[in-house]
Amino acid sequence: MTRAIGGSLLLLAGGLGSRMWGKNKLYLELGGAPLLGQILTRLSPLFDETLLLAAKGGAREARERLGPLLDRWNVRITEDRAEGRGPLEGLCRGLAAMNGEWGLLLGCDMPFADEAVLRGMAALRAEETDVVTAEIGGWLEPLHAFYSRRCLPRAEAALAQGGRIKAFYRESRLTILNEEALSRLSPGYKKSFTNLNTPGDLSMIMRS
Repeated sequence: MTRAIGGSLLLLAGGLGSRMWGKNKLYLELGGAPLLGQILTRLSPLFDETLLLAAKGGAREARERLGPLLDRWNVRITEDRAEGRGPLEGLCRGLAAMNGEWGLLLGCDMPFADEAVLRGMAALRAEETDVVTAEIGGWLEPLHAFYSRRCLPRAEAALAQGGRIKAFYRESRLTILNEEALSRLSPGYKKSFTNLNTPGDLSMIMRS
């Protein structure tokens, strides 16, 4: 039996992808099946619960279009309170709704999340840290990171000021894995952080 990572899986649904024919990435399909299904099949068993962080008003459509899939994996849905506030709004709603202390925030367009990378990051969750994230090419990866519930007050404050998701990082205790550390976890670690932005990205997956 696969050993669980534990905590909550927070899947960020977001809104329309301007470079993906204007489609909501939550409903992308691969081989006639929802891409989300691949993510849930691989990752949901590793966590205590899975939450789908939907845009405002998006829960009903998600239930209508993905109901059987969401039910199979006992996915709970939480909605943004307002439109157009970005991933930070979704993170706040996820942190407030999750049952545990830690949640993995992951974009629903990131189907290659590497279990070895996730386990390595999860091992660094601790009382003395608030965020466990990675740095790739000099950039932090906030949509592939573990967040403690302790982040919620600072994240809410940053949201109220119109900040982006990394706005509260300055006041948080970060544990950052560099690329050397990531490569020890998985030689193909970069793929874990790959997201689908264009039809070409989706076509690449279908050919692989």
